[in-house]
Amino acid sequence: MRPVYGLLISFLIIGGLFQIATPLFETPDEIWHVGMAAHLARGGGLPVQRPGEETPWRQEGSQPPLYYALLAAMTRLLELPLDDLEAMRLENQHAAPGNAELPDNKNMVLHGSWERFPWHGAVGTLHVWRFLSLLLGAATVGAIYAAIRAMAPGRPRWALGAAALTAWNPMFPFIMGAINNDVLVNTLSAVTLWQLARLWRCGMSRSRAVLLGLLLGLAALSKLSGLALWAFAAGVLFILVRKGRLRLPELLRYGGLIYGLAIALSGWWFLRNWMLYGDPTGLNVMLEIFGRRTVSPAQLLAEARGFIWSFWAVWGWFNILADPPVYLFLEAWLLLSAIGAMLAMGRAWGKPDPEAQALWAGSVGYTGLIFAGLVRWTSMTSASQGRLMFPAIGPIAWMLWAGWEHLVERWLPWGRTVGRWAPAVIWMAIAWIAPVRYILPTYAGPIPIADLPPEAHQVEVVFDDHLRLLGYLPGRAAPGGSLALTLFWECLQPTKQPWSVFLHPVLTPRVRDVRQVDRHPGRGLFSTTDCRPGFRFADPYWVPVGSRNEAPAVIRIHVGLYEAKTGWVAPARDGHGQPIPYVILEAGKLRGTMPLSPVEPLDVRVGPARLIGVDRPAEVRAGETITVTLYWEVEAASGEDWRVFVHLGDPDRPPRAQHDGPPALGELPAGWWEPGDRFADPHPLRIPTDLPPGLYGLRVGLYRPDGERAEVIEASGARPPHRAVELGAIRVLP
Repeated sequence: MRPVYGLLISFLIIGGLFQIATPLFETPDEIWHVGMAAHLARGGGLPVQRPGEETPWRQEGSQPPLYYALLAAMTRLLELPLDDLEAMRLENQHAAPGNAELPDNKNMVLHGSWERFPWHGAVGTLHVWRFLSLLLGAATVGAIYAAIRAMAPGRPRWALGAAALTAWNPMFPFIMGAINNDVLVNTLSAVTLWQLARLWRCGMSRSRAVLLGLLLGLAALSKLSGLALWAFAAGVLFILVRKGRLRLPELLRYGGLIYGLAIALSGWWFLRNWMLYGDPTGLNVMLEIFGRRTVSPAQLLAEARGFIWSFWAVWGWFNILADPPVYLFLEAWLLLSAIGAMLAMGRAWGKPDPEAQALWAGSVGYTGLIFAGLVRWTSMTSASQGRLMFPAIGPIAWMLWAGWEHLVERWLPWGRTVGRWAPAVIWMAIAWIAPVRYILPTYAGPIPIADLPPEAHQVEVVFDDHLRLLGYLPGRAAPGGSLALTLFWECLQPTKQPWSVFLHPVLTPRVRDVRQVDRHPGRGLFSTTDCRPGFRFADPYWVPVGSRNEAPAVIRIHVGLYEAKTGWVAPARDGHGQPIPYVILEAGKLRGTMPLSPVEPLDVRVGPARLIGVDRPAEVRAGETITVTLYWEVEAASGEDWRVFVHLGDPDRPPRAQHDGPPALGELPAGWWEPGDRFADPHPLRIPTDLPPGLYGLRVGLYRPDGERAEVIEASGARPPHRAVELGAIRVLP
């Protein structure tokens, strides 16, 4: 078996893995490409685009229709079902496409049991559509191999190496296994380049001219980037004339045949656009729907790294990244291959080497045309995506292969075979690993559980008789980080519409910079319309915590369920069936230490903590309210609900003024204390208006809810009899 056949088989297997790992609608724009193809399959005809009108195809209705027509014809011919398409097309109301930093909300739609194998209804139809795309991807790899063999028949390694870098590019099988019109234009581009290579090698004939004209017309009907082939083919014809391989009358005759067929095949589409929108390309209305932008060259340059990465290894809706070493390898290899490519081009013209010259000129020329069109497009709208360079993936792969091979032959004469194939093999390994390591975990969905973990905090809250909040697992966070909070849910019955969870922070003087989180359950993937009674699952959340907080403190979260489309909030009841206006959870602890500078330093052990200082006034007038700020350092975590008392007056009599309450005004309950915590603890103390002037002693301490005070040990080892820290006297003025 020829190596290229093994390469094609490996591509199909890798592409199949990507299709299995990637749920429906989770490849770029697939949801709208599906909408367009389904519209045609149902006999809807070509849509007229109207900005502001919500449609299932959005901006894709402005695309040339060949790919969608192909899917529609196959669907009608095989009588494939689409009746339940809208029922499974549940959009994620909180999706964040393009944001790889978020740990969730990477999905564009909600997923459920309807997508499980064996596939039925519209799910099965869409998988058939995806399989057709994958076959076109295999044809693309084969055409790239054949094109380079035609240009350099004596150098089979060039063809196999370029095809390998194409097939094993981890982004290529991901895109070519999706429902997307990029698939068809990529295939037609590769096949057209193959036919141009045959024309270059074997000369012009009537049959080749007819085939080339048909391919150019089909490419233009697939996507506007197919028009780059028209310009490139014209350049090839003029070079043939310049080299004397094609006479001017032949150029006119064959050129007229080629472009006459192309225009006859695709011209109606551009005429329709001009009549409907006043623009033959239809880009004006497409931009109105998709969104325009104006960027500077500096801004485009800033997007270059993401553009390069997304040519090789950024999946999902450009929000699933590989491990950092993958991109380190990518950038190092690209740099070395680019250096080698420049050296190899110099050698091709220095020897000279006509085969290499033709390949370099054609590869650079066609890649430049595609790149120029993409720069123009992304300067008008957000489209800095490497996949849009895939019409030129064959020439790009060959240039990288040739550049790397040149370096290996020059610098590694003792390891040419291993060194030559090393990058391709590394990319093959990444392509095999990516579906399992990066994509499957992203779309894993809810985590089934049987019972709550022992460390979970139990809760019994029912939301509108549909979902029960069983408990939660609090987390820890540092300022500028994120709080990991896990909720545990039980399904009681399916909802009519998908519900979302909201986590809204309860802001306080210490906790004032925590962002809210809104998303669907199951890390944003799960539709509550598919909530089977009795199903229990763990639902992790990551709550962003800003840097403008005072640590340590407890972060409290208001939790609820609602319909994102309507804003309706599900009512909550406790375990006894009583309504609950708010469900507030002590969701976690904000860790850290703020600088403490007490006016009066102290060193007194009080139960599990040490009182290290106090701020207090020396005198006060009757009727005023003063603040006594205590400074604590926790030495042991007791897990008990310690309270703080601040008393003014004789220790053997009832206090004349007092303030009792939780530490830090309730923002750091003692149950959350950990060794090393240091915090300020303010206590307002109101002086009665009838308190006679004089000196009154001030004392503080800790006590349990049952009234028992914590033991006090002074620095000298003394243990005060009243189990209170004496802070001196405050003078009350008339």
